[in-house]
Amino acid sequence: MNGRLCWLQIATTQKVYLFDILLLGTQAFRNGLSFILESKHILKVIHDCRVIAGSLMAQFGVKLMNVFDTQVADVMCFHSETGGFLPDRISSLQEVVNLHLKVPSSRLSALQMKSQLTKKDMEVWYERPCPASLLKVMVVSVIHLQPLRLMLLDTLMNDYMTLVDSYLNSSYYEIGTPEQEGVQELPQEIRQLDEMRLRRQEWARGRYPVTEDGLLARFSPLPQTSASLQERRTQTARPSVDADASINPSAQPANAGSHLTQETSGDCSPPAGVKKGCRQDQLITKGRGKPSPKESSVPVLPSIGRGFLLNMLQTPRESTKDGKTPHQPETTPTGTSGEKNSQA
Repeated sequence: MNGRLCWLQIATTQKVYLFDILLLGTQAFRNGLSFILESKHILKVIHDCRVIAGSLMAQFGVKLMNVFDTQVADVMCFHSETGGFLPDRISSLQEVVNLHLKVPSSRLSALQMKSQLTKKDMEVWYERPCPASLLKVMVVSVIHLQPLRLMLLDTLMNDYMTLVDSYLNSSYYEIGTPEQEGVQELPQEIRQLDEMRLRRQEWARGRYPVTEDGLLARFSPLPQTSASLQERRTQTARPSVDADASINPSAQPANAGSHLTQETSGDCSPPAGVKKGCRQDQLITKGRGKPSPKESSVPVLPSIGRGFLLNMLQTPRESTKDGKTPHQPETTPTGTSGEKNSQA
């Protein structure tokens, strides 16, 4: 930190790897890290990639490629939800995880600790051996990135899925009717995008204060009276063609990697077309980052540098019906596989 890259965290679906870049220096990148970070076939999920991308290029000549940035995706989701408004500020990783994955703030205290440590004492990142509490902070900062990416992709695809469902439920096409050639008129199913945008803008103006710059104070919502909430729920009822009609809205995520359904409070429900549904069978094939068949050729990183085997998140974990504890990823320094998440 403080202009110098000290640590690099990479999380897979099973493990978290902590690389002590301050100790390893360029050796870490010569032994495989640069291949992963510069690969166009390995997706890296990062929250605000600006600092890490700049540090890697300036200090080690490594050009970060194929990145899904959860901070950018969150802004795009808000832009769509409000009909084209931008928020007055960007969101922290803690805020995005809490909003989209519904992870309680009590379980994200380590992320707030990281911010406080960074602002309070930058020298803590140079301490060796690294305090165990700080290692835990680094682990927590990456373990939520993969499920967060899936949820954000699902939210970004919501309008598209709504329009496709409108097409599927349209009675326009009749069997035996020849397809028209040439330029066709814009169908009503597509025109509803404008209607959705206007309804969302109206909802957003009643939900958030508007700054002098025309931005929405996202984290300072206006107080809502019971009468206005009831009226807004009536005005923003979803149309009969619902993209989420085949989905059980009460379903809860079974774990960090599957059945990631988004809850929406009835007291602040967005208008039609804004609700964030989750089509589990579409999550992997939507958007960027579909795993490449060539990923199996990624060389395994040797056991170099500092190694840590940590117990993930020393927080109470719920037990399954059979009395067993759900599987949690472990933290170790060697090897890489599958999709990568990195954060500095």
